[in-house]
Amino acid sequence: MPSPSDHLLIRGVSALTADDRLGDLDNTDIEVRDGEIAAIGPGLDAPGARVLDATGMIAIPGFVDPHWHLWGTLLRGVVGDGPKNGWFARKGRLAPYFTPEDTHLGVRLAAAEGIAAGVTTVHDWAHNVLGPEHADADLRALRELGLRAHYSYGAPSAHPSMSAEEMRRLMGDRGKGFDEAMDFADVRRLRDACAADPLISVGVNVRGPARSAREVYLSEFRQARDLGLPLAMHCAGTRAEVERIHQVALLDADGLLGSDLLLAHCLHLPEADLARVAEHGIPVTVSPLSELRLAMGLPPLVRLREAGVGVSLSLDTTAIAAAADPFQAMRVALGLANVEAGDAEAVTPRDILRAATIEGARALGLAGTTGSLTPGKRADLVLIRTDRLNLAPVADPAVAVVHSAQPADVDTVLVDGRVLKSGGRLTGVDEAALVAEADLALRELCARAGFAWPGPYRKSEGGAA
Repeated sequence: MPSPSDHLLIRGVSALTADDRLGDLDNTDIEVRDGEIAAIGPGLDAPGARVLDATGMIAIPGFVDPHWHLWGTLLRGVVGDGPKNGWFARKGRLAPYFTPEDTHLGVRLAAAEGIAAGVTTVHDWAHNVLGPEHADADLRALRELGLRAHYSYGAPSAHPSMSAEEMRRLMGDRGKGFDEAMDFADVRRLRDACAADPLISVGVNVRGPARSAREVYLSEFRQARDLGLPLAMHCAGTRAEVERIHQVALLDADGLLGSDLLLAHCLHLPEADLARVAEHGIPVTVSPLSELRLAMGLPPLVRLREAGVGVSLSLDTTAIAAAADPFQAMRVALGLANVEAGDAEAVTPRDILRAATIEGARALGLAGTTGSLTPGKRADLVLIRTDRLNLAPVADPAVAVVHSAQPADVDTVLVDGRVLKSGGRLTGVDEAALVAEADLALRELCARAGFAWPGPYRKSEGGAA
């Protein structure tokens, strides 16, 4: 893990704090000591601090992503579009063949790309845990890169047509299908192992009524709560799902709804279910880039907010979203929300920046730790250059960040006071080596699975060779 900054003073920055009390601060300083934001304000005196001249830069809280399947980034090269070549088909076809090394590399690739784009906290929604060694490989990658993470343990991913028996033949005793609860003995092991880790917390991602039998989801909800762990679940992502099953209503009938549950998508919630979500204080995260590519629907930011639901932004998986670009996600989400509302100011740039930072922290139970530039919180922050053709001239920094900035404009990234990106370069990653490793690993994974590597313009499914 990268070493912490000793004592740092960031000078002369425009700060979008996402803190209601502080607001936006122009030409201000930020003091970082022992991994914490010690002070923020103009003309700070910090004897002995290393000074970073940030004149002309914009400081924002690091992006908090509450729904990212990091492991799946390794599949980005073979994910196309549509039911035969898209994410679900390719994930289902290849996920059972992941080795721990594949998981480690997928998470490492995603985490590096996320840090480069200004993501400082991620919900590592690990929904392909094939065994304890895969979970350990995932966490090892997070620790190597230095991200703040909430790790949600999940069951293995499998192709919908693959039976439990086929999964067991492939994976041995670890190959649980859709008919069994996940390995909660290992969940407990990880919870205990991470109890003292300042950067990693543990939860559980459950399949819920839409993707598991009733006895399975009842068991998973009960066991997660017995361990005192928060839950996460995909919900109402497609009209077809809602026509088939109302997950929120079923969970409510079973007494399983609670504010310790995070829901992803919720694009097509019926009014009664939306009211239940709001009543129980359940946060929702939407993933506009993946939701559009998969033709799932439009992220209902305004509808959720008007119902009193906390809404955050996420990438889902960069195998679908194409790249770790929270700036693009903000632009797309804001634009779609305002088109749907018929009001160009229904969601403002500052609103959407909050959805990408402090609201994500609230969704993960980390708002007291990160998500805003507030003295006393951990120093998770991003400095954005404005001396670029795509940004200059800057009048309103919030407008510049949301409507103009790109990952390449991120100059500096701090997580817990550690400098993970400086001068536009990652400090702890050999990018060329990581790219080469990922390319080789994907080719070897496809070969191991008997999956034909898709060439350019291939129109067929690209199934087993």
